[in-house]
Amino acid sequence: MNPTHHDFTSALEYLASIEPDPATYVEMDEYDTIMAPYEAEIQKAHATIRAYGEQIAPQGLDHMHAVLYGFLQEQSDPMVESVMRTTVNALWNGCGLWRG
Repeated sequence: MNPTHHDFTSALEYLASIEPDPATYVEMDEYDTIMAPYEAEIQKAHATIRAYGEQIAPQGLDHMHAVLYGFLQEQSDPMVESVMRTTVNALWNGCGLWRG
């Protein structure tokens, strides 16, 4: 898999778009039930994000930060930005020097 920057940003946008409002669930079991129908697409998005991190890691940590923070600065919704940041930190952990 050789995802493009567009693939990476599209995967993050997809994940943010399906993230339920925290007010709609109390327990993690409820969250899991809400997200269950999307599991296959979530796994695909996660694989794309991870692969993109592995692909750009050889360019160095500064480049990885620039890619992520450049995209995050385009976001106007703090919840969307939080979902994206948390997702990348988890999925890029161990890609090059990235520590999530």
